[in-house]
Amino acid sequence: MKITKLIKIVVAVLLIAVVAVVAAFKFFERIDNGYVGVRYSMNGGIKDEALTQGVKFVGIDKVIQYPIRLQTIQAEKVSVSTSDGKKTTIDIKYDYKVDPNKAAKMYKEFGNITSEDIESGWLKSKLQKVSREVYAKYSLLDVLSGDSSKVEAEVLTSFAKSVEAKGFEVEDVTLGVPDVDAETQKSIDAIIRAGQENEKAKLDAETAKTKADSEAYKKTKAAEAEAEANKKVADSVTDELIHYTEAQAREKHGWVTVNGANTVVTDKGN
Repeated sequence: MKITKLIKIVVAVLLIAVVAVVAAFKFFERIDNGYVGVRYSMNGGIKDEALTQGVKFVGIDKVIQYPIRLQTIQAEKVSVSTSDGKKTTIDIKYDYKVDPNKAAKMYKEFGNITSEDIESGWLKSKLQKVSREVYAKYSLLDVLSGDSSKVEAEVLTSFAKSVEAKGFEVEDVTLGVPDVDAETQKSIDAIIRAGQENEKAKLDAETAKTKADSEAYKKTKAAEAEAEANKKVADSVTDELIHYTEAQAREKHGWVTVNGANTVVTDKGN
């Protein structure tokens, strides 16, 4: 009798434990770090206050979570056409998050679908539309040469603006290199070679100019040095030095006197 009663108690405890575990999964929701939850029920509609991270009691209500920290999304093979009629595909990477103050509004817009579904559906559709509009302004060679940064900036600005009203905040966009056909690749290679040759010509010209400047500098400094030396010599020739040199010469070679038109030379040396 006692054993039967003990068995009943154990069974009851186990049932209570099972019910508690089920209730924990049923009536509580764990909001992940970096997400907010939107709570909704069949009869009460959406709760405007978003649930922050942690374990929350929600009863029988349902919860859908949206990311409020940056998510990096890779959109592959986005089809675009350039202004010169070239059709190509590009891979686009972008970073986005959800404005927590618009999470409830977002649920009203998109319904009971996950953020992953939105990324692969509505967000990708907006990104493709914006990319086509931007790429249509540029030729493929422009995109692959000097205007790639401008294209990237335009896609970022237009994409961010097109989705912000729904609560999405796009912070960065990175465009991959478009796929090109063989003919376009030849044109690109030719542009690259021309650029390299132009840079080499500039370098050669700068080198020659530097060498010429160096030679001219050397000649200028030599001329300045010679002029300075001559000046020093000229400055050193005083009246006293002239008289002394003249006396030395007369002592060695005698006196020379010039009289009138007819020259008379008189040697007064020793």
